[in-house]
Amino acid sequence: MKWLCYCVISIIANIKIGHGGIIILCTAFNSAPLRAPHQSTFQLVRPRRILHGSTPTAKSHSIASPSSLMSHQSSVEDPSQAQKECDHPHTRLWSSALNKSPNSHVHPSIELVIRPPSEGGTGIVAINDIPANTIVMSLRLEEVDMIDATSILDSYKLHSKQDDAVFNMLVEMWEKDLKPVKKSGEETQEGKRLAVLAGIVAHLQLSRYKDLSSSVTSPVEEGFALDESRRLGAFLDAMPLLPQHSTEVNRHPFPTHFLFWTDDEIEILLQGTIAQTKAREVRAGVGLIVREWSKSFLKEHSATVLQADILNAIFSAFASVLSRSFGDAAGRDLDGKGRMLVPMVDMLNHDSENPNVSWKWHVGVGDEEMIVEGKGDIAVTTLRDIRKGEELCKCYGWRPAWDIASSYGFAPRLVKERWECSVIPLFPAILDLAPDVISTPINNARGGASLDLLLEVNYGPLVQAVVAAVDASVEIKSKMNLNDDLANNSQMPIANDSDRPHQLNRLEVLSLFRPPPPQTVDAYPFPRRQPVVVVGTKIASDTDSHNLDYHRLAIKSILPAFRAAASAISQLRHNHENNISSPIEASKMAIAAASIDRNTDWDIPALCLISHGIDERIHTLLQDGKNAEMWLEKVASINSSEDRQSRVYVSRHGRDAELRVLECLRNEVAELNVKS
Repeated sequence: MKWLCYCVISIIANIKIGHGGIIILCTAFNSAPLRAPHQSTFQLVRPRRILHGSTPTAKSHSIASPSSLMSHQSSVEDPSQAQKECDHPHTRLWSSALNKSPNSHVHPSIELVIRPPSEGGTGIVAINDIPANTIVMSLRLEEVDMIDATSILDSYKLHSKQDDAVFNMLVEMWEKDLKPVKKSGEETQEGKRLAVLAGIVAHLQLSRYKDLSSSVTSPVEEGFALDESRRLGAFLDAMPLLPQHSTEVNRHPFPTHFLFWTDDEIEILLQGTIAQTKAREVRAGVGLIVREWSKSFLKEHSATVLQADILNAIFSAFASVLSRSFGDAAGRDLDGKGRMLVPMVDMLNHDSENPNVSWKWHVGVGDEEMIVEGKGDIAVTTLRDIRKGEELCKCYGWRPAWDIASSYGFAPRLVKERWECSVIPLFPAILDLAPDVISTPINNARGGASLDLLLEVNYGPLVQAVVAAVDASVEIKSKMNLNDDLANNSQMPIANDSDRPHQLNRLEVLSLFRPPPPQTVDAYPFPRRQPVVVVGTKIASDTDSHNLDYHRLAIKSILPAFRAAASAISQLRHNHENNISSPIEASKMAIAAASIDRNTDWDIPALCLISHGIDERIHTLLQDGKNAEMWLEKVASINSSEDRQSRVYVSRHGRDAELRVLECLRNEVAELNVKS
């Protein structure tokens, strides 16, 4: 147990928790495989049950992929290669799920494709043209061995022997820590729901390993976990990492998930990006949960499984649940916010720019019993005409690149255009309270002076005050029937926000860790916490794209927060210059946020804050990106693995997405500053 705790502690030892504490995991997940960038050919695996009772005609087993996938050759003339593909866990899962489910079907014009993780992972492609509004997959949930926490834990509680330490721990966590709270109006903890499902998957995978591994010589104890691992065997085998999966065909399935990055990769490749903050949050959250679980998992598995393999199984289970689980739209798992793992559907890859399929849970009209029991069909339907050779992709739901990377282990490459996010510092790194300065202890001893750190000391209260001011400004403008044009005197049109992701309509403040500013690096040589505001707009690969209205809308959405911040800074300076100890006034910040101050046009200092913040972020991202490339050149001769190269792609794409957003907004803010 001490060893396992030490491993977890070593993973999170250098993690710095962001403002507001640990954010345990993320929400809204569907599938795991990577999206890779170039042309390729695939090895295809045929489904055994098809829609409409028709039989597919004989086809070549190798077809051209979409241009968005990496190069990979496979030859059907090679019997050993064909055998490898047939033995792949995803191939076996596809076949076994259909064999078990007489009421599940797939269209004759789609087939499974097997690729290594670095080249896109498993996917589904069209072998013929498919028209729009075609059901290409229909799965009967109760027949295909769906995995969800409610069903398995309820079954365990009905089991005659409830002596499993892991299941007892998970049941207690589920019932005590995750009670429904509809009456109080609060949300239950999504992170712990995901954790319970991950704990179930890890426990069943370890039980299956002991059941199948030749290295485990002692008899495996019969019980509920062993029975469930055998029932769900094909699905569990498709969610590795376990010792029996260390083969060339099924190498590490999550090489780019943040849980498996090295500390150096997190600190250097992601330096300066918001993805680094997300990576630390995920690793810290999972690490703390694993520490709580160590005693129970060691009790059940340490006698026959190495502790390193137990830890790997738990991390792998978290990666599987983060990247492959669906929201339980049927209302089970604590007020409808639980998760479920569904075979075959989770093999659909992601495309946020041009998805061609969607899925929906179909149940009988008014059949509440089917919903409660998790019955019914998941139907995958084409959204548009799909051409032969095109991969079937769904949109997992809009999320910025850094958030996608934290769950699925990839950052999408920009093809044409999409909504994307970056962050802008809410306050400057250092506030110079001229004409006086406050000395640091070190500089006092030297007889020198340093810039003031008062702003950073009060980041927490200041951020809360800004958020409260923005909320108050909304009520003020509503009562006064005011429209918040982007600077009332600018007379600039604002885009229609009907296609704008709803997540961007709320103020979101995150914490970003950044290197110490040059002015204070000697006295305070530690990374600095800096509150940043999330800002989103539509970016395009075409530099001549006409998205100016979206950029203006992005600025409009964050302007109230920066008006409030400018008011707070003005009050801090005034109080310091006049030796006033009174706190800043929240009412003044609210009036500034609402832009109804008759004495001051707060748009001017707010746009100035935004402009300086954008410049600072662009400089940081570019400089840290150069440092990352220099580090890669330095270590290339020592360790230039395929996994590391995949992680480099993730870091580059995420950094590029942030830079594109900031560069779009910088030009627009400069124009607004001139007009102001």
